[in-house]
Amino acid sequence: MKFVFDLDGTLCFDRRTIDDEIMQVLLSAPRYGHDLVFATTRSYRDCLATLGPELSQKMVVGLNGGLVYENGQLIFERAIDEKAYQILVDWCKTYNLPFIVDESFDYSGQILEKMPFISRVDPLEKAQFLPLDAIKKPIKMVIYMGNHENLVEETLAQFAHEKSLEVFYDEGEKCIYLNPAETHKAKTLVEHVGNDVVVFGNDRNDIELFKESLYAVQVGDLSVLTEFADEQIKLVGDYQSAIAAKILEVFSLFRGK
Repeated sequence: MKFVFDLDGTLCFDRRTIDDEIMQVLLSAPRYGHDLVFATTRSYRDCLATLGPELSQKMVVGLNGGLVYENGQLIFERAIDEKAYQILVDWCKTYNLPFIVDESFDYSGQILEKMPFISRVDPLEKAQFLPLDAIKKPIKMVIYMGNHENLVEETLAQFAHEKSLEVFYDEGEKCIYLNPAETHKAKTLVEHVGNDVVVFGNDRNDIELFKESLYAVQVGDLSVLTEFADEQIKLVGDYQSAIAAKILEVFSLFRGK
C-alpha cells in the first residue's frame, strides 16, 4: 500500500524537523509492506534536511504537484506558461513586490528577505540562486503582499485573467501562490501512483488528496478538511506521540493490502 504524507503541520511542526518517534515509525513502513510518498508545497531541495538521507529517496511530490522526485532524481515537472510567467514578473517589478520563483531545484526572486519562509529555503545550501532571466522552467511562484495589502485585490484580479495559472491567496501568510493551471498534489499523485492510497494531511490543499484516497487521517482540526477524513488526530497533549501511534496503527490495519 502507498502511504502519502503531507509534511508541514502533519509530520513536521517547526518547519525543520520530524520528531524522532514519528521518524522511526515511518522508517518501519517496509516491515508492513508499505511504500511512502511525501506530498508538499515545498521544493524538493527544502525537504532534504527534514526527511533525512533515507526518506528523501522516497517519492516526493513537491511544489504543490509541480514536480516529482524519486530516488533523488527528478522524474516529472510542469512549468508555468512562459507568457503568463513574464506577466507575473513584470507586475512584481512594477510594484516592487517581494517574490520567489522555483524551478525543479534552483530558484530566483527579488526582495527575498521579506518572504515569511525565506529562512527555510535551501537550508543545506545545495541549490543555486539564479538571475531572473536564467529561470527557464518556473514551476511555482510565491508573492508576498504583507507590505502591499492595498494591492491584493487588484493583483488577484490581474492574475485571474491568466487561464494558464492556478492562483491561491493565503491570508495568514499574506502570500499569493501560483502554479500552472490544474496543478495540485492530488492530480500529480494520481498520475504517478493512482488513488489506491492512504493519506495523512492537515490543510485545505489536502482536500483533493483525501477525496482520492482509500483512507484519510486528518492531523489537526481544520473544519473544511474534517468532512473528508476517516479519522482525526487533535493537536493536544503529546500529539507527536499520538501521530506516531496512529501511523503505526494504520500501517497494521493495511498490512498486506
